[in-house]
Amino acid sequence: MPARLYLRSFWILTFLWGIVFVLAMVLAYFISVAGFIPAGYEYLIIILPVIFAFFIVGLQFLISPWIMDITISWVYQATKYQVDELPAHIRDFLHQQMELHNFSLKWVAIIHDNNPNAFTYGHTKKRARMAITEGILNYLDESEQIAVVAHEAGHIIHRDFIWMTVAAAIPLICYSFYQGLWTFARVSARTSRDDDAAKVSAVALVVAIGAWIAYYVSHFLVLFLSRVREYYADSFSAEATGDPGALSRALVKIAYGMVKEDAATQERMRDESVSPTARKQASKQHAFNTGMRSLGIFDVSGARNLAMSAYGRGISDLNEETVAKAAQWDLSNPWGGFLELFSTHPLPAKRIRSLNKMQEERGLRPEFPGIGKVKFPESLWDEFLIDLFLSYIAPLLFFVLPLLAVAIVAFTGFDYGGFDWISIAVGLGLLLFALIWKWRRHEKYPKIRDSDPPVTVVHCLTDQTKNSYYEASPLRGKKAVFEGRVVGRGTPGYWLSEDLVIQDKTGIITLDYSPILGFMSWIFALFRVPGLQGRMVKAYGWYHRAPTPIMSVWKIVTEDGRTYKNRWSGLNWLFMWIVVLIGLIFIISGFAFSFV
Repeated sequence: MPARLYLRSFWILTFLWGIVFVLAMVLAYFISVAGFIPAGYEYLIIILPVIFAFFIVGLQFLISPWIMDITISWVYQATKYQVDELPAHIRDFLHQQMELHNFSLKWVAIIHDNNPNAFTYGHTKKRARMAITEGILNYLDESEQIAVVAHEAGHIIHRDFIWMTVAAAIPLICYSFYQGLWTFARVSARTSRDDDAAKVSAVALVVAIGAWIAYYVSHFLVLFLSRVREYYADSFSAEATGDPGALSRALVKIAYGMVKEDAATQERMRDESVSPTARKQASKQHAFNTGMRSLGIFDVSGARNLAMSAYGRGISDLNEETVAKAAQWDLSNPWGGFLELFSTHPLPAKRIRSLNKMQEERGLRPEFPGIGKVKFPESLWDEFLIDLFLSYIAPLLFFVLPLLAVAIVAFTGFDYGGFDWISIAVGLGLLLFALIWKWRRHEKYPKIRDSDPPVTVVHCLTDQTKNSYYEASPLRGKKAVFEGRVVGRGTPGYWLSEDLVIQDKTGIITLDYSPILGFMSWIFALFRVPGLQGRMVKAYGWYHRAPTPIMSVWKIVTEDGRTYKNRWSGLNWLFMWIVVLIGLIFIISGFAFSFV
């Protein structure tokens, strides 16, 4: 294992176990003060959650490879090969690396699925397994295939499945502390009969909240460790092959292949002319590909922006400028880094940029030299901070503002003019909430007209003119009109999926149909979607990125003129005016109080 990888992993794990140590010390103090466990047995509340967590994680570590063996062999009917039975270029490379780095492969499974992916798992370096799909062999050339195999070999050599198993125990321990203390606090609060018991319950609640915070902090640290180890697997591939560009090309092609094959899978799943068995197998393949995202060479959900720009024309027509522009959102929009915190894999654009640097260090021309060098017209940090406020804080204001206003008036005893200031404060809080709600809707769904001209998927991905599609985020929408054919449901094979996937001449994008009333989505899924599949449509809505591009639907117009309109916007306006009316009633009643 490289020294830098060892040190970074060591310090992350040390910090994670430091969180457990601090929690354990707080618990020990709490136990000694509370005295709710018989003397001599206080250690149990600390030791038992740790033992439980290690039991669960250890059991998972022991049986997971066997479960994966069964899944790959029986469910997906993969063919297992010894290394000597593989294609010559892969066989020779693996033999060379196994001799150099002292690891061995129990077998290599070829999964009969054209969706390109690869992953490794196992117990130790000596009993590792590797799986690659036929898509890797079909979409990639020999140098790219070796680069992918080298990346997976890097995971084995670095013992990533062992390190990640140890790291995964920490969030589980923190959650066990939280769950036990939370339960104790609730039970103690209901049954306490004196002040001391009430204080113990309150302390238990505070420590439980601390354990809950530690759980989330440790969870994000584990994800960070996973991303670090992905970078080092990329670095190993570059060192072992001497060609970092091969892995760069492979990443883009894999993303392209995954999106292309997913669209084909959706076609098979919805095609009633094929046998039920074929449709069921397509559904199983989709479920498998979705489930392997965290194990695979990258999480394709974060790479669809690269793939979509290639889908309409084919990978051979994909040029460096298109890839660079499509990837720039990941690098320049703060939302990219923010959303990466929740992922097991780094954003593909960052991985390709890192591989570019490795090529430059070797005196080679980077595979995609434009990545990281395309400049947006302006910084997006101000929009990002506004989006964060409107996404995560504004929705809470419906509850927080009125309660805060009531608390201020009640605790200060403010009584100027004899008015009912609590009612006035609640009313003002509701009016402020309505104002922020209007602001949020304006940013997410700007006004769109029937006369707006159509755009293409690639245009939205690569347009970087001022105040244009590069500003799109999970909240901030850009009005868009797409013309294309509906190729499947948003969730393939799920008959209650109301979302659609549309393909235009340049790419594919998901249409998100989200009515304000849940049952309306079921009606659309059951009675409207079947009639739309396979048809040419014109979709009006708002383009968002998270970082996967998606379109929120306003209305869909078919080629024969039928219109399916999502009417939730009117109901949202109605909700806002109801809040305003209630706020005004509170304010008027507050001023009228002094005259009663």
